[in-house]
Amino acid sequence: MVRVIFIVVALLLLLAGVVGGLYFWGIDPLARLGLVNPLHQTEAPPAPPPPPPPPGYVDFGLLTVPVIQNREVRKQAEMIIRLQVESRNKEIVARNLPRLQNAFLEDMITYLGATVRVGQPLDLEGISRRLVGVAERTLGPGYVVGVSVENPSLK
Repeated sequence: MVRVIFIVVALLLLLAGVVGGLYFWGIDPLARLGLVNPLHQTEAPPAPPPPPPPPGYVDFGLLTVPVIQNREVRKQAEMIIRLQVESRNKEIVARNLPRLQNAFLEDMITYLGATVRVGQPLDLEGISRRLVGVAERTLGPGYVVGVSVENPSLK
């Protein structure tokens, strides 16, 4: 019985020496056999998330708004509108442009009639925020991300 124990211990020491020697030479015998070595296991860094898709734009076109003050058309505001949308919502927003045109015109008549003053330029940031709110009420939240107001003029 003692001889069997000595033989088993000798074989284990021989196996440990071979595995240690292979590690010394830069060879991972457990990896080559498909076994995982918990002592030398390195986790790969997590992959960075994919970049968000670039924003898409839907050209709204020219928005002409009469500025009504004291029940008279005093001026006329013109601006080119571009709607910033996510790529997946581009078609939905493009199909609903007539609804947005009606809602934008209705809201801008009221807003510009109350805010336009003689000698003051148009408040582009306020108009942009207001148009985003109108688009969210008309189409639902998340369809229109931003509104770009370009070439504003007050005649």
